Amino acid sequence: MACGADGLAARARTQLASAGLRPRRLHTAEQENLTVAESAAARHAAHGLDNTAIAAELKMDAQSVSELLCAAYTKLGTDRSGLRRALGD
Repeated sequence: MACGADGLAARARTQLASAGLRPRRLHTAEQENLTVAESAAARHAAHGLDNTAIAAELKMDAQSVSELLCAAYTKLGTDRSGLRRALGD
């Protein structure tokens, strides 16, 4: 965990599992987890472009950009405001 709460996270996962629940997998902020398209969209978003501008830049529709960014946010465990940090920019 990035915040140094590894022990607390492990305990929470153990308790969830013992209650019969399946803990969510841990998010990793590794860029290698992103597809090429997700990475491109995320980098443009991290530099302040809106979805329409990203769509024009990547020559795709805004809905596709939205889907790529949603996938990137999930894989990186962040939202638009945390993209620069997650991508190491």
